[in-house]
Amino acid sequence: MTNFLDNSAHIKAKAHTLRQGMFVAGLDRPWKGTPFMLQGFLITTEEELEHLRKLCQFVYIDPTRSTVPLPQTTRPDPEPRSKPVSGNKIRPVRQGPAPNLRGLANPAAFRENLKVAARRQNHARRYLQSTFNDVRLGASVNTIEAQAIVAGLVESITTNVNAALWLTNLKDRDEYTLVHSMNVCVLSIAFARHLGFGDEELHVIGLGALLHDLGKIKTPDDVLNKPGRLTGDEFAIMKRHPVDGYELLADTGDLPRASLQIVRHHHERIDGSGYPDGWGGEGIPLPVLLTSVVDVYDAVTSDRCYHVGRSPHEGLKLLYDIAPNNFGRELIEEFIRCVGIYPIGSLVELTDGSLGIVLSADPDHRLKPLVRIVRQPSGEPCADCARINLAELAGHNSGHWRDWGIRRVLNPTDYDIDIKAIVAEDSDIGELIALEPVGLGGS
Repeated sequence: MTNFLDNSAHIKAKAHTLRQGMFVAGLDRPWKGTPFMLQGFLITTEEELEHLRKLCQFVYIDPTRSTVPLPQTTRPDPEPRSKPVSGNKIRPVRQGPAPNLRGLANPAAFRENLKVAARRQNHARRYLQSTFNDVRLGASVNTIEAQAIVAGLVESITTNVNAALWLTNLKDRDEYTLVHSMNVCVLSIAFARHLGFGDEELHVIGLGALLHDLGKIKTPDDVLNKPGRLTGDEFAIMKRHPVDGYELLADTGDLPRASLQIVRHHHERIDGSGYPDGWGGEGIPLPVLLTSVVDVYDAVTSDRCYHVGRSPHEGLKLLYDIAPNNFGRELIEEFIRCVGIYPIGSLVELTDGSLGIVLSADPDHRLKPLVRIVRQPSGEPCADCARINLAELAGHNSGHWRDWGIRRVLNPTDYDIDIKAIVAEDSDIGELIALEPVGLGGS
């Protein structure tokens, strides 16, 4: 990643002079150990300003990526800029409807939202299970049921996006393709809603995302589930699945064109290096590209037959690193705003030494989410499963509470914490993970 402090195009600014709309390219200290995940970000909230003023005496501002005028100008940053996402400009986050955050601090309300979302996501998984089995036997795809499922998921996300996203942590390596397809659907709907897409567009995007990997039913199991690196010939076989899925669904004649585009083109990249058709730049519609982002994010944060999944925080870092050639940095920055700097399901250490799991992604308090405490500072498990709203504590009069926050993000496997089990326990939905195998683990 670029060392921002070596770039002479950046302007040194005292922390107390900062304001929203400035792009922070470097700090007066290492990024590691600060609450900022991105090594370079646009200031959008008073909370970020407060953290910068507390941590730093000065920072480096990139005038070419700031959205407000600066007191001086310099030559443009010589770092290559990302290619434009597409002709469909990314709409500002505030254009989308505000997420409903009811039930965040109320355990009973949150659990009830989880149960409703779980029933709908369980329905989606069972539909995918039967669809993959039926297609393998030569039957056509029941797109009418798929549309009903997507409608239910859109409603869940509109009602309480945090409950729906919490359930995407129910990973299952043995049934990766099924769970991945459902997670990509849920996350794509949430991301599209964040970007300002309307209800009808959300249904179209959700439909394509739900069925995006249908073509893998034609991929041989020894390729799909290979634990090692694919050979050139094997990768060529794997690369057929977008076209195979597209052809299976196009034959039904009742899916929107935009949904079919998602199925066929979710592996395209803006630099033209993707497949199957080598689309790039403005040739990739935004619904396709946003689904591609989600596809990669869920893939790298899931256990696979050939790797252990990254934490959500690490997954976002990877997306940001590969953004310029693959998706465009602007879109990845919006995705991070959507899921939060500390994505739902992240394991974090608080400033008092206790461990917790992030439950909410409130865009107005990205650095201080709602956290479910799972271990006390002593290392003992938390019996009462307390939920702490760090944003509310920040406004408390007592300095002890006001200074509470997140110290760092942790990897659950390093602390023997099973996020999936905690999700299932929280929502009382053991049946959600009890599906019969259909032989689709793989890539």
